[in-house]
Amino acid sequence: MADQPRPPERTSGADARRPRALEQPVAAFDLDDELDRLTAEPEWSGRDRNALTLAKSSSFRVVLVALRGGARVGEDEAHGPMSVQVFRGAVTVRRSNEAAELSAGQLGTMEAGGPWSVTARDASAILLTISWPEERSLV
Repeated sequence: MADQPRPPERTSGADARRPRALEQPVAAFDLDDELDRLTAEPEWSGRDRNALTLAKSSSFRVVLVALRGGARVGEDEAHGPMSVQVFRGAVTVRRSNEAAELSAGQLGTMEAGGPWSVTARDASAILLTISWPEERSLV
């Protein structure tokens, strides 16, 4: 029996968001509009961050994150290389014992392995691009 093609991944949607496909041959996003929507959602009023996955496949993610000052995102392990592009504000990017200060218009990268985090120094918006090796896939 031949492998059946997997149906395209979709967001689950939420009160403020309609479900949409995460895997598309070509996709375009107006990041200013997406950030405005993120910070207008009811979830934003009671949280220190809000995020939206723009694209997702078995080994690749693009996540837009709005952060209040002092908010932190990160994990114990960077399973693959990633980049952090800052659209608004300023953040500290940390992987293991290395750190970089980034502000709007700047891009930072991190190698795989070790703990990582991004901490907002003030109200910020970042675009995380994450690559996982196939064997560590989270889909």
